[in-house]
Amino acid sequence: MNLSAPKCPRIAILGGTFNPVHHGHLIMAEQALWQFHLDQILWMPAGDPPHKPLTAGASTADRLAMVKLAIADHERFACSELEIHRQGRSYTIETLRSLMQEQPDTQWYWIIGVDALRDLPQWHQAQELAQICHWIVAPRVDAGDAPEVLQMVAQKLPMLQAELLEAPTLTLSSTYLREQIQKGGSIRYLVPTAVEQYIRQHQLYR
Repeated sequence: MNLSAPKCPRIAILGGTFNPVHHGHLIMAEQALWQFHLDQILWMPAGDPPHKPLTAGASTADRLAMVKLAIADHERFACSELEIHRQGRSYTIETLRSLMQEQPDTQWYWIIGVDALRDLPQWHQAQELAQICHWIVAPRVDAGDAPEVLQMVAQKLPMLQAELLEAPTLTLSSTYLREQIQKGGSIRYLVPTAVEQYIRQHQLYR
């Protein structure tokens, strides 16, 4: 008879403005799922992010709807509205505390781009934040050498638990997509078909 303790769920949070969500986000999430043997990716659209002011062109409801459309066909992707419904600024430390209180037996991970990781020491309550979850660092072509940035941040946050994500580095960004739409260019194959249709139907970013 096997009396071993049940395995703790392993869930990674992928936060962002998703303005709009695109295939780069989906590739990052899928690669993290398999590399770190995760049970789920929890997509967390930002409400009022303190580090990245929202660009006009889509409402909060639009951003949330596009994420739900993008991940609808994946059984291990889920969407949280926690930050969307929070009043005031959305701080990562508050999000993690809420999730840990709801699911105390879960091993939490947070997927972060190497560009955002560089600023992590300046985040709200960064010392505590660095140690209460595992950080999955996604590389970016335009954000410098990921191992070097990770080493630099670890010197400032010695309790940081972080590993690099082995994923393709893409230059695709939400900024590029918004610019393409504004000048009448195509975003086909850059975003899921359902997201492209939503943007057209609601005339976003024009």
